[in-house]
Amino acid sequence: GAAAAAMFAPPPRELAPGACGQSVYAAMPPGDPPLRASGLGPSPMLGGAVGSHEEAERRCRAVLAQLPPMEGSVKYRRAWSIEEALEQHQCLMKQHELQSSIGHNHVMVRKLQAEFARLASVEATASVRQALDATARAAAGGAAGGPAAKAMTAAIAHAEESARKLRRALHLCATEELRAAEKARRMEEEIEKSNREMVVLREAIDDVAQGGGPVVVGMQHPDGTAVGSSASAQGERKYFYCSDCKVGGHGQRFCLYLLQRPNWRVYPSEKWFEDKNGQTSHCPLGRFGVDFADETYFSRIAMHIKGRIWLEDKRKLCEFVGDLMPLTFVIKDQQWVGPPPPSEAPGAPPMPWFVKETDRNWGTSVTCCARPEECLGLSRPNATYVVQKHIADPLLYYNGEKCHIKFYTLLIGCADGVTWKLYTYKDGYLSISPKAWSPEDLSKETQVTIIRTKRINDWPHWEEVYPKCKAGVQEVIRRAAAEGKLQGRNKIQFEIISADYIVTANKDVFLLEFNTGPVLKDADDSPDVHDAGMVNGAMHLVEPFEGGNEDLWDFVFECKGVPPAEQTAADALDDG
Repeated sequence: GAAAAAMFAPPPRELAPGACGQSVYAAMPPGDPPLRASGLGPSPMLGGAVGSHEEAERRCRAVLAQLPPMEGSVKYRRAWSIEEALEQHQCLMKQHELQSSIGHNHVMVRKLQAEFARLASVEATASVRQALDATARAAAGGAAGGPAAKAMTAAIAHAEESARKLRRALHLCATEELRAAEKARRMEEEIEKSNREMVVLREAIDDVAQGGGPVVVGMQHPDGTAVGSSASAQGERKYFYCSDCKVGGHGQRFCLYLLQRPNWRVYPSEKWFEDKNGQTSHCPLGRFGVDFADETYFSRIAMHIKGRIWLEDKRKLCEFVGDLMPLTFVIKDQQWVGPPPPSEAPGAPPMPWFVKETDRNWGTSVTCCARPEECLGLSRPNATYVVQKHIADPLLYYNGEKCHIKFYTLLIGCADGVTWKLYTYKDGYLSISPKAWSPEDLSKETQVTIIRTKRINDWPHWEEVYPKCKAGVQEVIRRAAAEGKLQGRNKIQFEIISADYIVTANKDVFLLEFNTGPVLKDADDSPDVHDAGMVNGAMHLVEPFEGGNEDLWDFVFECKGVPPAEQTAADALDDG
């Protein structure tokens, strides 16, 4: 631990005055020399001279009320860069110093309380002895049972009460010492985790710098030489490395799942460059390649499908699979592209129309209207929309609420740049409106279902609907691959994508859209309903390992796409 701290950390700094862990002495009015063990006297901790045991106890309670609690909030969290690791280590060390000081002051006040209680008990015991002597003298003088006896009874009661207070004060002191020791132990555990992490990061840096990292096809070494085309010459590697380059999406989540495997390690990231808008990009330290990173250029495994725009952009999607979707029209810059939707006949039953911005998801840009003539008025300049009429006779939930299916797929592009593999997940979610559906009610909460409401596996229609959704996604991927919309790479690429489906009362399914950054929940954040099995299964299919399993992923089919064009390193950078 000390070696790790010395390896990374700068020289220690003095704590600023007035920090939360400052001595309780500094917080109290100046007084005389500390309390002497021989009896009550002036105490700086208690704010000056103490006139009685009751006053001393009152001041101790007041000091305890003013002391900060022993509740340090900084806990170890995984660091993804050297800077994060150093900053965390310094925070943990500072917290240990502050909280240790606070704990020491708590214990000191409790010891003072116990000392005051002991002195009070000693005085009470002396009072009992004096009362005994007085009682004996009264009895010898023939005055037994008078005031001396009453004084004796009062002295005994006072001594018993003093003994009770002493026992309580000793118990509180012992408890406070245990609390302080336990808090110090927990903080030292957090520091040790940070120390171990810095050692592992150092080992990762050394290993990769010495050639123990992966071969990432298409990138150049930091010295400008080209990386080879295969990893066969490397032999068996002991560790695999992942980096969080802060691109966003599910990159860090996928790293965390890979790190659950015993032979995966974090490789730190660093600042790569800053663009003219001030946006910072990061890369693996030293611009080395790693096995997985959310910055595709540096990663052996790409977490973004090249050509994904054809799936996530609603207008592009309807251009090649419009027959699988509700009838769709397009608005661009407040003008219809192609023929507008026909006007509805007078007296036609009402049915909502949806106006959706093509490059936004989560229902954030969906608006509703009653007639197709109203759609242009809901659009904005310089924006593109798809316009769809609500399907007739939708399959509703138990109490008449609108619902749609969140259908999860895993698309893998193999490293040959041509082969595509599709999997669908046998479980999913229903998004259910909180209100009963009505075609006349154009409110967003009735017509636009967004939030994953419940698991779909106990929905009575799922067994019949699942194969239809599966077949629909298969057709989308088949066309996209055959038409070259999905583009191969010279490395493996994958993406977990959700498809939104709506179902009619006769169990026909219509594809609404794809989300290439779907909601995924982890067990730590959502213990009851989470996607840990789905993500772990997907990562096993992408990067198999001993002890892994496919969970509920269902293999759909494999197809061939258009071979990728020859790429330069600059092309690979652009594709990342």
